[in-house]
Amino acid sequence: MVKRTKTNSYIYFGLLLLLGCQPIFLFSQDYGKEKIDSTITAVKNSDDERKRELYSELGNNLLLKNSPDEATKLFKYFFSRDTTSFAKLFMYEAYSKNLSRRGNLDEAIAIKKKGIQLAEKLNNLKMYLFYNTSLAFSYDQKNKPDIALEYLNKIELNLLDDNDPIYKADFYHAKAAIYNSLKDFEAQEKYLLLMYEAVKEMPNTSKKRFHIYLVLDFYTQVNNPSQLTKFTEILSRHYEEAQTNIPAGHMPIASLFKRRLNKENIPVVLEAIKISDSLKSMNSLASTTIALATIYQANGTPEKAIPYLKKAAKTLKTVEKPSQLIDIYVTLAAMSAATNNYKNAYNYKILQASLQDSVTSEKMKRNIAALEIEFETEKKERKILAQQLELEKEKREKNKIRYGLIALGIVAAIVFLFFRNRLIYQKTIAKQTQAIQQQKITQLQQKNKLLALTSMIEGQEAERLRIAKDLHDSLGGLLSTVKAHFTTIQNEVDQLIELNLTQKTNSLLDEACGEVRRISHNMMPHALSISGLEGAIEDLATHLNEQGYSTTVEIKNLPDEIEATKKVMIYRLIQELISNIRKHANAKHILIQLMGHKQEVNLLIEDDGKGFNFEEAHSKGGLGLKSINSRVAYLDGTIDWDTQPNNGTSITINIPLL
Repeated sequence: MVKRTKTNSYIYFGLLLLLGCQPIFLFSQDYGKEKIDSTITAVKNSDDERKRELYSELGNNLLLKNSPDEATKLFKYFFSRDTTSFAKLFMYEAYSKNLSRRGNLDEAIAIKKKGIQLAEKLNNLKMYLFYNTSLAFSYDQKNKPDIALEYLNKIELNLLDDNDPIYKADFYHAKAAIYNSLKDFEAQEKYLLLMYEAVKEMPNTSKKRFHIYLVLDFYTQVNNPSQLTKFTEILSRHYEEAQTNIPAGHMPIASLFKRRLNKENIPVVLEAIKISDSLKSMNSLASTTIALATIYQANGTPEKAIPYLKKAAKTLKTVEKPSQLIDIYVTLAAMSAATNNYKNAYNYKILQASLQDSVTSEKMKRNIAALEIEFETEKKERKILAQQLELEKEKREKNKIRYGLIALGIVAAIVFLFFRNRLIYQKTIAKQTQAIQQQKITQLQQKNKLLALTSMIEGQEAERLRIAKDLHDSLGGLLSTVKAHFTTIQNEVDQLIELNLTQKTNSLLDEACGEVRRISHNMMPHALSISGLEGAIEDLATHLNEQGYSTTVEIKNLPDEIEATKKVMIYRLIQELISNIRKHANAKHILIQLMGHKQEVNLLIEDDGKGFNFEEAHSKGGLGLKSINSRVAYLDGTIDWDTQPNNGTSITINIPLL
């Protein structure tokens, strides 16, 4: 296989533009910006597929119809107007090509890497394949084929799942180019043929012709006449079908053969001519015969080419191949002139000119029609753009009015809400002021009630103290004196014993004295004044034990600084609760627990009596419950009644000391 020199991919893309024969127009800056603005407006109400088409069309226009510097300015203007990821995904394609044309290969690589990230983010497989393939081309151009292969290998499995022939062809093209850089020509040929298979069934587009051109370019540099003949014919036929300018359309093919000027290539070209003639491949016959003539001329023997050229001309006259026949006449004229046979050269020029006129006439008709269509298209585009700009202007005016009305509505709503909230606030303040005043009145009434209750309780306690002293000092002493006198009488009057009156009278007197002591102690217990609250409660428990109750008293952490009034009130509270148990509970066991904790006293009284329904008893308005609850309220305490019929009663009272 003949050693092949590396061909820069950008030369290929330049040839692709040439082969496509795209007309070149220069955008003005203003028109370019108008085109960008109209495209951005058009994509707003379009689906994703239509957006992709609009972005691709805009990118190609900016790329093809401007110099690289002008295109760069317009690309930057676009990215300042549309910052969406979707727009960048497709516009980065054209922008990276623009950067490469300007020689900024590193910037182009950076943009393509951003494109890969966007494709992954938007889950767009086709653009993911495109950017990886394009990045591989860029690294190959930087003479880094190993890095390029990494990007291609990364997407190879994804490529098998995708049926788009263009992406497959670009992938195989990239691999072929990289293997060319690595001097692995067998692998290069393999991937070029896979590339051709990928585009084989595609419509005849410039993209397809470009890929076939790459295959033919390879076979003009290796020793394979059959493949050379095959792809020369295929590419020529595609040019004709596309109605490309004649004979200029075949100039790229001729340029490929000009690389083979070494006389060592003559046997290969002769074999290709023979194969072309046997297969009736007219395009290949013309191209290979001209290639043979070029080699003979380059080696100083142009006369050897004339017989082959005449034979080719004779064959081409039998078919409708004016373009190839013109090329043969041009070459015959050149070879005749090279052999100093100017007469024949003149005759061949006459034949060429005659045939050229007819072809040119037809070509001009087609070109004029194409230009008219393009002019009309451009005219329509400008008209559509003007209409779009007018609609955009009207839309902006309507939006201004709409936004103005919305703003006025918002201001009106804000003013309305302000005054409504102010009115609500004033009403709320008035209600709160009224509620505070009512609360103060209620608190004052409660304070007055508490003062009255306090005065009443203090008066009751003072009155009880006075009565207790009177009973103890007056009635108790008097009864004791009576008993003493009665004892004296008893010693003298023995007969009274027989009547048993003395015994009965003594018993009654003893009972009267005990009752006086009990009443006196109940009203003002002696133990409360002597040993404090704890002693009074224990004294109360002793009396309960004497009456047959099993009483347990637990007093812990009782603070010393309890006010005397509170001590009396707590004692009275316990006393009244015990009284209720004795009257109603039929209990056998009573627990009295008084605990001090931080700044409060916790009182717990439990019995195993018959219990009662608290709600029912409370609804009846019993004086006992009311009295107990009032005393607890007076002490700013809380009370909890835990009782059920036949389940005993547990009363918990918490009294603050502050």
